[in-house]
Amino acid sequence: MIPMKSQPEQWPQWLDLKAVQRYALVSDRTIREWLHLPINRLAASQVAGGKILVNRAVLDRWLEAHPYQPINTLDVDRIADEIILQFGKAA
Repeated sequence: MIPMKSQPEQWPQWLDLKAVQRYALVSDRTIREWLHLPINRLAASQVAGGKILVNRAVLDRWLEAHPYQPINTLDVDRIADEIILQFGKAA
């Protein structure tokens, strides 16, 4: 049985990637995509041995900042402008 996210007091402050999977109800692949997004990636820390940890409060805020938007409501021009801006900063 997967614990529900609605009971945060049962979750530790720092989650490894397996715990993030259970907490956010997503796959390992999805989490790794979030960690490697070119813009507004999910923040994480890497500790000894290469283990990746995500702060639960940071994850909650990150998820809340990414509401679902059906494809027909996406602002493609804005997204393109953000990507171009990021490439300009990298140069």
